[in-house]
Amino acid sequence: SMTRKDRMKNAMASRLSANKVKKAKSKRNIIPPRLSNRKHGLKMTAEIAKQIELGESLLESLYPSIDIDSENVCPKCATVLNETDICAGWTPCASNEYQTKCPSCQHKFVPKFSVSCKSPSFEGSQGKCTPLYCDHLSPWVLLREIRSVITATGGVDSILDEKFRKGPDISATLWWNMVVTFRRYKLPYIFLLQGSFQNQLILPSPSFVEETISVWGVEETVSVRGGA
Repeated sequence: SMTRKDRMKNAMASRLSANKVKKAKSKRNIIPPRLSNRKHGLKMTAEIAKQIELGESLLESLYPSIDIDSENVCPKCATVLNETDICAGWTPCASNEYQTKCPSCQHKFVPKFSVSCKSPSFEGSQGKCTPLYCDHLSPWVLLREIRSVITATGGVDSILDEKFRKGPDISATLWWNMVVTFRRYKLPYIFLLQGSFQNQLILPSPSFVEETISVWGVEETVSVRGGA
């Protein structure tokens, strides 16, 4: 028969085993603070909100009844992806990766968005008065492409010229990607419309104020233009 010493050893072993299982379960239930803060708000001041509102108004005046459709369908499993799904499927910091990943089947494909409006002069992918189809670029790819344009032309003037966004070529794709990206992250993009207006949309000597923005749970202090 089992001695008292053996029974005590077995009891201690069972208790240790149970504690290990309990700790393993508790670890699985712990979510790191940075990962648990997935839902974040983009903070903005009244001045920034005014700039964004003005940009939206001017964009509508240039492109009446503008509609930007970023919904995609996975070519493999037919899952419908919205803009948030597309952004979540990008590889962070990959400036050469043009594909996103389907959240359902993990298939990678190049997402697109379309731009359409009622302006008779708007030129889309199939000519005037047709939608313009653009590759939906991640912020990292877009940054690399814009830097290339600035380096090749010697400044940002070519990007601000309204000719840059006319037609169905790559320059129009880059310009509309900037609009889509700035709108998503609630950033003023009024300067992108400067080429269509004689008046200076941005003051040459603006005042700067410090604002705290929260992106992916990380707060950063940046200097932004104040006033209208």
